[in-house]
Amino acid sequence: MILLGISFSGYSQVKPYLQVDVRQNFLTQKIDFLDGPKVLSKAEMQSIMAESTVEIADLYRRSMAQQQIATIFAVAGLATTLGTAVYIISPQQQSSQTSNLFWPLLISSLALEIGGGIFNRNSRNLAREAVDSYNFGRSDQPIYFEENRIDIPLFSHVVHF
Repeated sequence: MILLGISFSGYSQVKPYLQVDVRQNFLTQKIDFLDGPKVLSKAEMQSIMAESTVEIADLYRRSMAQQQIATIFAVAGLATTLGTAVYIISPQQQSSQTSNLFWPLLISSLALEIGGGIFNRNSRNLAREAVDSYNFGRSDQPIYFEENRIDIPLFSHVVHF
């Protein structure tokens, strides 16, 4: 038992397990990559992912690209929300033509918030997939057992009448 523990600790020293920590910022989310208690910088993470396979590095790159797009959506959403608030608070000019700027600002801020949430979720899922692929290897093989495969019909024997 002790030898088994020593061999596992020796293997874990060769290839460390990375973890993903996701937390909310003021505008969007922050994805941290952890190597034990140490938070890895972007440069360290890029070098680690570059040493692995091309697919894993591509997953990490796509995750960071999705995160940047989500940040852009969050900033634009905040700007349109502030624009809507300023428009509501500001005194309206007297005119025979009413301004219809409120609804486009409101709809665009809602659309940007929803779009930012979608990109946040995609970047978080891609980051977790990249780290899991790095830790445990990437296999596109099905993970279900042979007898529970979904592409095999349930009733393979047909009774003819």
